[in-house]
Amino acid sequence: MTTVWKSERGALLLLLGVTALLLLTGLGARDLWGPETRWANIALQMLQSGDYFDPYLKGTPYYDKPLPSYWLITATAHLMGGLGPWSLRLPSVIGAWLVYLLGEQLMRKGTGLIAGWMLATTFYFLFWARVATADVLTVCGVLAAVWWYWRGPEDTRLGRYTVFFLLLAVTSLFKGLIGFVLPGLVLLPHLLGEQRYKQHLNLRLVLALLIAAGVYAVPFVLSHVYGAPTYGQSGLALVFRENVVRFFDPFDHMGPIYTYLIYLPAYTLPWLPCWLLGLRLALRHWRQTPPNVRWLVWGLGLLFVFFTASGSRRSYYVLPLVPFAQLLGAWWLSERLQARPASRPRWYKGFACAAVLMLLVIGVAYPWSNGNGGVTRLAEDVRTEAVKSAPWDEWQMVLVEVDNKVPMYLQNSGEPFYYVAETQDFPRQGDSAAFMAWLQKTSGKAFDPQRTIIVTQYSKDDPTPLAYLGADHQVITTQPDNGERLFQKRQDGNVAFVPLPE
Repeated sequence: MTTVWKSERGALLLLLGVTALLLLTGLGARDLWGPETRWANIALQMLQSGDYFDPYLKGTPYYDKPLPSYWLITATAHLMGGLGPWSLRLPSVIGAWLVYLLGEQLMRKGTGLIAGWMLATTFYFLFWARVATADVLTVCGVLAAVWWYWRGPEDTRLGRYTVFFLLLAVTSLFKGLIGFVLPGLVLLPHLLGEQRYKQHLNLRLVLALLIAAGVYAVPFVLSHVYGAPTYGQSGLALVFRENVVRFFDPFDHMGPIYTYLIYLPAYTLPWLPCWLLGLRLALRHWRQTPPNVRWLVWGLGLLFVFFTASGSRRSYYVLPLVPFAQLLGAWWLSERLQARPASRPRWYKGFACAAVLMLLVIGVAYPWSNGNGGVTRLAEDVRTEAVKSAPWDEWQMVLVEVDNKVPMYLQNSGEPFYYVAETQDFPRQGDSAAFMAWLQKTSGKAFDPQRTIIVTQYSKDDPTPLAYLGADHQVITTQPDNGERLFQKRQDGNVAFVPLPE
């Protein structure tokens, strides 16, 4: 027994080690991308202003997501000495890897380990786990709640209920109310089976739910009490808008109804055949299929129907389905290995090859393609030029309709950035003196023309914004990165104006 336990522990440690390698290699080597630029900008403004209760995006109120996902990033930034690609992405990376525990709880020994290897080598899951958003944190919270339920599905103690609902509350504070909805949908088939729900209709459950609701409300109450009176946005109102209104009457992200028929298969590559074969096996032999596998099929189906029924659809919304699909695939593979033990070495080699491939693509090639250019290089060039005239922390930054990702790379310990919004009528022609006069008049702040860096963005339609500043400023533009040099020419980017020495 001791030998078997040591063998299982060694296999789990190997999985965790390989997973850490896949998640961490090259993590900070690429520029910010897509939605993570919003988390970076909001967290940076919290750190610069010291206001952790009023989220702002480029100086504009932006309470579309609850506060704790930003707090995780700012806490990591404090621990790591500042906000950067590593501290920004680390909360997503260290999200709990609970699919192993869930698989071992539901099925025979080894199934959870197989599911862990499948998930660790699933391309899109790895990709999003290395992106600073709340999506993978939500997935891990859902898995944690489901795992906790399966540790004692018949247990009716108050402590059991309280932990379960607290997990739902915390998960919902990362991205939205789907933290409550998704575990409920997954577990609904099991609760309805044999009318198990009846034993949970008691006052202890109601009390636990009230405790969790109180915990969920804490960030919103703090924001209301300690936030700026002039902030103008209600966190709870935006929760309703983002979760309820968006579901029934979407105002953006309106993908076609077949969106997830395309993206669920894509998001489970390269192990798509495994869970499809598992689904086929379970449906063909439904009566002989283990009860927990039947529950898994029902739960996966309900999640798919729920996301499809929503009017708002995006590719990565399908992420919460991926672990459950891979768990079904792991069950199929476990059955196959049980029947054909001789095929085990071949599958182990398959997992090893998939891990090496993912490491090369996500950990090496992708970061390299983002290197030697982009915003990272722009910030280095700006700093190199600026420190010729004054220490970096003495410079003020004025960001004019700038890309979300720029501020994090240009941060210093000086004054908080001043953002010129798209709605502001700033002078698009003239000279530097006119621009600085307009800036001081509209902002009500004092800016030293010789210590102020102005940054804006250019595009194919507007290739030379604020070009007149180039008369007495050093002009620094975004350079193409390695990937752009090989495959395509950059048509947009950012341009910085650093004052020339007098």
